[in-house]
Amino acid sequence: MRSAFPEPYGPSRPHPAIFVPPRRPRTGGPTRPAPGLTWAERRCDEVVTPPVRATLWRFVRGTAHLLHPGAATPDEPARLTGLNDRRGAGVKIGMLGTDTGRVCLVLRAHLAEPPAGPARPWRHGLGVPGVRPGAVVVSGVDQVAPADVAPLLTEEPSPHVWPWLVVRAAVRDATGTLAVDPGDGLLRPVLDFVVLPLAGPHPPGERPVRCPACDRGRVRRYAAFDLCPDCAWTATA
Repeated sequence: MRSAFPEPYGPSRPHPAIFVPPRRPRTGGPTRPAPGLTWAERRCDEVVTPPVRATLWRFVRGTAHLLHPGAATPDEPARLTGLNDRRGAGVKIGMLGTDTGRVCLVLRAHLAEPPAGPARPWRHGLGVPGVRPGAVVVSGVDQVAPADVAPLLTEEPSPHVWPWLVVRAAVRDATGTLAVDPGDGLLRPVLDFVVLPLAGPHPPGERPVRCPACDRGRVRRYAAFDLCPDCAWTATA
């Protein structure tokens, strides 16, 4: 992910302690909306289903020692908290974590983007199994039922094929993406995220009155980071 933070930090000089999610066009509603609800009306936990959350958290557990050395995560179910529910948001912001874990995952879920194709099959870029100590990028794959990813897709998934979830994260800044292959071999990005430590020094200075990325006034200060629940901008020490 490239930073869009104003100078002195920006695309040419990203600050390693600031996560600014990529700008995406706001979407009004899915091609195939849930009965009685548009995309904007749905909560984060309705579009990021429990199997998708479980895949994300298994990925965090398997890579936390690389993304944040020393920050082990327990083998317990993670809970998803929607941060901008009931605000008519085109992008759903959520926080995934546990009571005793030392990291959390802040995500931005959006309707599937059109697949980029034709392209080399994504499986060719996965590398060998296992998480190596010197890895620069880590990837994970999982399969889920069609209904588990249907809220994130603009087309009806085939009931006869179990979709693939492909998770990738950059070790340097602990940011990543989740994409769905519904069965045609093409990945559709549906979610981006950052993994944050829950303990550590405060970000420097005072909590911003307004978010530097979206200019809304709901920035929250947690123990080790600042977070805007409207766009997922974060800053750490």
